[in-house]
Amino acid sequence: MSVLLEQLLKTPRTAWLNNLALIVAAFVGASPALGQQADRPPARILVGFSPGGTLDVVTRALADQLHGPLGRTVVVENKPGAGGKIAIDAMRAAATDGSVAMLCPDFFTSIYPFVFNKLNYNPQRDILPVSTVVEFPMALAVPSSSPVKTFGEYAPWVRAHPDEANFGHAASGGPTHFLGLQIARIIETPLQDIPFPGAAPMIVNLTGANLAAGTSTVGDFAQHHDAGKLRVLAVTSAERSPLLPNVPTFGELGRKELTAVGVLAICLAPGTPAGVVSEWSAAVRTAAATGQFSSKVRKLGFMNTGSSPDEARARFAEMRGFWEPIVKASGFKAD
Repeated sequence: MSVLLEQLLKTPRTAWLNNLALIVAAFVGASPALGQQADRPPARILVGFSPGGTLDVVTRALADQLHGPLGRTVVVENKPGAGGKIAIDAMRAAATDGSVAMLCPDFFTSIYPFVFNKLNYNPQRDILPVSTVVEFPMALAVPSSSPVKTFGEYAPWVRAHPDEANFGHAASGGPTHFLGLQIARIIETPLQDIPFPGAAPMIVNLTGANLAAGTSTVGDFAQHHDAGKLRVLAVTSAERSPLLPNVPTFGELGRKELTAVGVLAICLAPGTPAGVVSEWSAAVRTAAATGQFSSKVRKLGFMNTGSSPDEARARFAEMRGFWEPIVKASGFKAD
């Protein structure tokens, strides 16, 4: 800075003023987006789960790519608790000017309405999806020490060992919980479900052979499968996961009724004007398509997506149609 000042002081007055004008013009005109971001307050994306979790990581990776498309700073705000319902309350109460958005897993509308007798929101009215962000497959795994090598061997083993026929999952009332219950229905063998407060403690018990099996996302299992600490038997995606190319899909094994992927979308408060919805939808599609975001989420076992608001609502409706009969058949209630 002192060198620059010294040079300016040695410059003739007329030339100095011309240089100053050019510098000001450069700051004002060279980057309209920078000026726009300075004029607009930061936008917030609410996450209803704790920092450091998979959903939080995905949201922060998206936020990093949204600054340019939205023309404003984007920050992530965690509001964990009550399975995400605290964050939903905050989104519903937010202004409809696009300053507050939320990462919404499909199970807010596809599962929660059937497991909670009382919800603090109307799934169709209060959650406004503007674009999908990622989709993620789930999987069934057993400890590496298990005698079960394939899904075909799984049903005979649990029938022969009813006292040991259990599966662990991350929290009751979520998609991995109902995946395990659906597997039990399909193989016509009762399985005791054992909930854990997150995927990490469940996987610790699975790799330690304290569980006969476990259900979680492919991303949660992949590194442990590769390290030989557990064995993934099948995945729920329509095609094999790039993280586990040697693991078959349930569809390949003749169990297409277990083909389903979870969906994460960005949502806005009800009553948000159409122009704001369109702005966010376009920005999310642009951000989700970047190489930086794609690379980040694919390492987690997620597939980056992007959609129009209508397409996002259709995906949520599709997942509701998939999970509703499964949840109702289980008879499970979270309250």
